[in-house]
Amino acid sequence: MIDVNEVAYNSVGFRSKKTVEKTQDSPNETRLLPDTASTHAKQQFQKTASAFIDYPIKGLKGDVNTNFYEFLSMGIIPYLTGSAMLMFVFNLANKYLKLFPKEKAQAYGGKMALGVVLYGLFKDLSKHLVTKPVKAATGVNIDKPYENIVYQLPKGAGENANLEVLHQQRTVYDSNEFYRKDLLDKEYFDKVAKKLGLGENLNDSVSETSPIIQNIVSTTNTAKSISTYLFAMLGIALATQDSWLEFFSSITGRNKYVSSNNGFISNMGGKLKNMWHNSVNITKSFFHSFGKACCELWKGKPQYTGFMRHAGKYFILGTGLVTTMLTSNAIIKAKRMAKNTNKETIDKSKESTVI
Repeated sequence: MIDVNEVAYNSVGFRSKKTVEKTQDSPNETRLLPDTASTHAKQQFQKTASAFIDYPIKGLKGDVNTNFYEFLSMGIIPYLTGSAMLMFVFNLANKYLKLFPKEKAQAYGGKMALGVVLYGLFKDLSKHLVTKPVKAATGVNIDKPYENIVYQLPKGAGENANLEVLHQQRTVYDSNEFYRKDLLDKEYFDKVAKKLGLGENLNDSVSETSPIIQNIVSTTNTAKSISTYLFAMLGIALATQDSWLEFFSSITGRNKYVSSNNGFISNMGGKLKNMWHNSVNITKSFFHSFGKACCELWKGKPQYTGFMRHAGKYFILGTGLVTTMLTSNAIIKAKRMAKNTNKETIDKSKESTVI
């Protein structure tokens, strides 16, 4: 007879009853990171910087430590360089055009640049519209970050061996099938079990919740992927509205500071004051134009009729509806799966199972 509870508990390698998130005393140990906006921003910055600087060089040199994580991370390079090239091409020849064509070209180029920005911004922010409700309903946070430490193969032999440590910025649920259970304590699985309705004080909350967690990760990632691209297209649609012309005018017509003869300190103070006023005015203009663009997309162009007149409204409502349905599907499927598991499988009176 084998006690499944003991095997399951030991197999995930719990470090303690409660995970200790080490940040300074063990920099070369794989560890969970605080789930904050600053953490995700730092992770993204490090991945992006490494994708442009470190990983291509390693690959071109044929480094034996090149891995698939680095290959996937470099996927951001064509997105950023392509976006920059798109903005550059549509704004390059503007200064060579005559007055009226130049104004139209600048407006079009400005919308193109703004569309790239809103595409990325809406795509990133929309993820939370899926993950936050799922976390609140099930206790599973699929964006839970951690720093993975990889000890690379030595590049030399004997005393000349150079053991380098590679830091990878990842999330616990990067892999649906092999997610990092070893970084999660039993208390985490107990909370998930309680949220799902499996009950409290389960003998083996890890085994009971793992299949449901995998289902949640799968359905949530699908919902997030579909929702992000819908919102990204919504951001592009907003960027095409004529209401942004006011915002572009606030940028081109910003106050220019004229240096005085009162010395360096006086000029620097004047420049900072002028920069502050310009920043405030441009920020106000942005949000004002954003609100007007939303109304413009909702109401539609006056010259259009029928479906085209209301296409923006349908797109906004459709994006919200699809996101809500996909998020609800992830939660409902998890709750239903937990209910069936609780009804058919769990027997709290038994401490172990014979296999």
